[in-house]
Amino acid sequence: MKQRMYNTFSRIFKNHAIAKVLSEVGYALLMAYYMVARNFVKSRGTIDVSSARNKLQEFSSKPGMETNTVNKEYSKDLSIVVPAYNSEKTIKACIESVIKQTTKHDYEVIVVNDGSTDETEKIVKAIGDERIILINQSNKGFSGARNRGIDESNGKYIMFLDSDDTLVGECIESMMNKIVQEKADIVQGSFYSYVEGQNNRNYCRLENKIINEKNKMIGNPGYPWAKIYKREMFNELRFPLDVWFEDTIVCLILFRMCQKMVVTSEVVYAYRLNPNGITLKARHNKKCVDHYWVMEYVLEKAKQLGLPNDELQYTLVKGHMSSLLYRRLSLQPEEVIESAFVMACDLLGNIRPTNHVESGRLIEKDIEKSLKTRNYKLWKLASFIV
Repeated sequence: MKQRMYNTFSRIFKNHAIAKVLSEVGYALLMAYYMVARNFVKSRGTIDVSSARNKLQEFSSKPGMETNTVNKEYSKDLSIVVPAYNSEKTIKACIESVIKQTTKHDYEVIVVNDGSTDETEKIVKAIGDERIILINQSNKGFSGARNRGIDESNGKYIMFLDSDDTLVGECIESMMNKIVQEKADIVQGSFYSYVEGQNNRNYCRLENKIINEKNKMIGNPGYPWAKIYKREMFNELRFPLDVWFEDTIVCLILFRMCQKMVVTSEVVYAYRLNPNGITLKARHNKKCVDHYWVMEYVLEKAKQLGLPNDELQYTLVKGHMSSLLYRRLSLQPEEVIESAFVMACDLLGNIRPTNHVESGRLIEKDIEKSLKTRNYKLWKLASFIV
């Protein structure tokens, strides 16, 4: 909340110092209110799990999440999968940022034209590079396009590049050298984000390190891009279809599958912020309920892959089912929010380790307590303030 306050005041006053002071004071007052209000928020009866599921299904049904798997021999070092839908304004710069690079590694660029109705296909064909493989399909969304790219890939390693983004520097040579030399499963690069037409860049510079502990891997960015993955990680895994927040599998499955990760401070990716993207419009759309549905998919898939039902999994799922779930659903009807809360309580109850001990700040403990005791009002109050 403090950061959101700062962002708001910063936009209003255009002054860092003023925004910092106002956000500090505002958050202190809000916390003072919370410390009093939490003592008066009593647990009350909530709807049963069956009714909650029916309500969510009626409001925005659980998407079909069947996925295919393909195993085959690899003839390339790297496959770069580029989902493209009506990308005529950005696709050329995107692809050229790849093919202009110098590297000893043999790679292919798989452009999945996902039902575009503009000049995307024509522009890709005009580039005329033999390393580009163009696949046309009816519109299946980000997941369907990425999955098709995975199915068609011939690389020992795989990378995802969004059609409105670009690779930076000698990204391929640098990242491939690292993942091959270290025999790692994932290499994570640093990146920057920007808004078209503005000069400022927001850098995410990571520390150079090699990680072998899963609880340290999950602290890395959970985006599918700015990474190279060992192709075998996708032998039995695909992005869930017809669902928002499909990249949840990165942190909750791929990071947990990973045995060794290399992180580099080198900036390898430029991410174009989209003012019309899902992140900014999700709260106004019924599809925001996918935040819960995708968690069911993740747990089902994790079980199929033999990942343990351990403290790490519980912590990750709890993080998604606490304040993040509330923020994404906060503009929806009250009965929908409460139904999602009831489902989240049930979901966590089924995976909570028997020896689990609550930890963290008071407000975080309150959120966990609310999920354990089904105290809907406390969950809403704490999730709003955290």
